[in-house]
Amino acid sequence: MLRFVIFRYLVAKKRTNFINLITGISFLGVWVGTAALVVVLSVYNGLEGLTESLYSKFNPDMRISPARGKFLDATLLKRFVADRDEVAHWSFTLEENALIRYGDKEVVGVVKGVEAGFAEVTNLPAAMMRGEYVLRDGFGLPYAMLGSGLGYQLQISLNDFRRGIEVYMPRRGAKLNLMQPESAFVRRNLQPAGIFDVQPEINQQYMLVPLVFLQDLLQLPEGQAGSLEVKLKDGVNAEKAMLTWQKELGAAYEVKDRYRQEEALFKIFRSEKWWTYFFLLLIVLVAALNLIGSLSMLVIEKKRDIAILSSLGASGRLLFSLFFGLGMLITGIGVVLGLSTGALLVWLQQQYGFVQFAGEGSFLVSAYPVALRIADLLAVAAGVMLIGAACAFYPASKAARQPVAENLRA
Repeated sequence: MLRFVIFRYLVAKKRTNFINLITGISFLGVWVGTAALVVVLSVYNGLEGLTESLYSKFNPDMRISPARGKFLDATLLKRFVADRDEVAHWSFTLEENALIRYGDKEVVGVVKGVEAGFAEVTNLPAAMMRGEYVLRDGFGLPYAMLGSGLGYQLQISLNDFRRGIEVYMPRRGAKLNLMQPESAFVRRNLQPAGIFDVQPEINQQYMLVPLVFLQDLLQLPEGQAGSLEVKLKDGVNAEKAMLTWQKELGAAYEVKDRYRQEEALFKIFRSEKWWTYFFLLLIVLVAALNLIGSLSMLVIEKKRDIAILSSLGASGRLLFSLFFGLGMLITGIGVVLGLSTGALLVWLQQQYGFVQFAGEGSFLVSAYPVALRIADLLAVAAGVMLIGAACAFYPASKAARQPVAENLRA
């Protein structure tokens, strides 16, 4: 019976058309605001997913590095990963800043030494834009892969075999001799094999070389490495594995999953996303405030009906439920339509890419990436329904306190 009365109050024509107008405005505000929340949160999801996919070509699922110092115990960690069922591939790596020279161009960049398994640990071979992913040729000669930005600065030519890349590293324990400054550096040569395109910051700095090449350049024994990078098997929960590994390895090591390797960047994404969520909820709140006005006016219009219901034994709680339910029904319909509209717009953007990035130039994707998540839909629905409940509370309370005798005489 209560549901029937609520529905009748919603669809029945009011004596005052202004009530219909205000109700329509509040309903439209909830609808549009909900759809906007879904779309904006999906854009943040898409941008976060795009960034994660870019870093996944270079960053591993899991990285183990020493908590103090630069080098780790490779023998211990070899045994550790060999016993883990969740490990698919692994590679020891080592990074160091170095002077890189090619012809008359020279740049200070990051030289990263990797083992053969690095190709399986990351998706870097798929990111090669020129040349190929090769660490050594059939004769054992070392090759290098450079980021596109670094390759551009050095003007790398993959077809010029007369010139090689020269890498300079300070010699350990050597003092600078002003008469022969080059004697304070170790120099090694290798050929460029390819150019990769991952992410601007990485492209601008990194050059990949065989791990033993960098160990020789740094005058380190072959067992010395800076980190162990791991690819997990499909279906393994990276965060759970990270916590387990950290507990087993102890405080001497830092274990980081892909999210924590770029924690600052992804924290910015997520904090901006939820700040935007709260700001858009404020806009929905402003639109939903019209609901207070429309329900309050409806209470005034229906005061005789309220008095009759009260005289027939309807309690204040029942009257409260009647008008509160009406406000929640208006909000609920707006939420359902808003979620549906937002989801449809996201689907259309995924399929057809109607909204493109502004400006000219080469972008990784031409249209704004979007991704719909169930958790976001639930958060939007909960937030908007909470606003609707807050707006419906006052008029419903007012209806429950209506004087019966005066309204019957009116």
